[in-house]
Amino acid sequence: MKYAKNVLKVDISNFRHYWRGIPKIGKTTLFRDLLVESYGDTKFGLLISPGNETGYKALSDIVAHETPTWEDFVETVDDLVENKEENEFKLVAIDTVDELISIASDKVLKVHFARKSEKAFTLNAALGGFGQGHIMVQDLINDQIRRLELAGYGLVFISHTKIKEIKGKTEEDTYSQLTSNMESRFDKIFADKADLICTFMTVKNVKDNKLEGTSRYIFFRNDGFVDAGSRFNNMPEKVEMSAKNYLEAFNQGVISSFGKPVDQKEIERLRKEEIAKRDADAAKYVAKAKTGSVENADSLKTAEDYIALIDKEIASLDKEGKRQKQEELKEHNVPTKYKELTDIEVLKTILKVVSSK
Repeated sequence: MKYAKNVLKVDISNFRHYWRGIPKIGKTTLFRDLLVESYGDTKFGLLISPGNETGYKALSDIVAHETPTWEDFVETVDDLVENKEENEFKLVAIDTVDELISIASDKVLKVHFARKSEKAFTLNAALGGFGQGHIMVQDLINDQIRRLELAGYGLVFISHTKIKEIKGKTEEDTYSQLTSNMESRFDKIFADKADLICTFMTVKNVKDNKLEGTSRYIFFRNDGFVDAGSRFNNMPEKVEMSAKNYLEAFNQGVISSFGKPVDQKEIERLRKEEIAKRDADAAKYVAKAKTGSVENADSLKTAEDYIALIDKEIASLDKEGKRQKQEELKEHNVPTKYKELTDIEVLKTILKVVSSK
């Protein structure tokens, strides 16, 4: 086995960005403006709005798509992966991931009902308890995030903030922090994967005890109150909120991570190389994904191949799991009896359903 040194990535779409801020501070607008600043046109990005989030409607010139349910979200990811040649998206933003958690939680409660034939009203009570409901939410979201990344899309996660009391070992260690408004275990789904965790905050400008105005800032590093962080060592603590400042701060972090002088010509050379490699790797993944099963892509040629794999997937399920998949097949309007089918597209849908979590 050969091992090679990592080559530092330099394009903004090769990193995961996690943005947190109060409602209406301008997070969605920043995504739109960042597309223009980075790539020259908003056509290079897609904003996915899960659940009840529709804040993009106040913005012009942004490509947005609503996914009210988990099934809608997965269908959108399917399209982005399997029909990648039909779009030019380099960045995909999920606005907000708070709502993504909500629709994934609804899906888990549906799974519980399909398996148990009884309702669970909370994730704590779902799937036998002991955290299993929360674990499934994490697994569902992680799977879709991974699919988007393997298909070559850069990701921006957008969320909200709140001030939390962080408890230490003693009462004196307790402090206030501006951080995610989500439960810690849900916040970690995005924070642990992010290369940049940015918190947006409005700061009052006071002079001689008089308020002269306010400024909006993007924080890249933790200042003791604002929760933020980056994998890059030499990023500024904060910049005034704008796409240009965001991109400049990002580039500063990238350049400082080389550990040696590097000019813009070299940066551009590396950018072209990494984008070409990412596109090539993504094309291989997309070709396999189009078969309905990346892991078994090479063996899926005929209807008989699909039927054999569907049989194998169903055989691995317990009684509750089989009941759940029967319900999901009905929701997708595909036959539950598949042995005599010859339409590969229908069999592909059945395979996706029975092999999904």
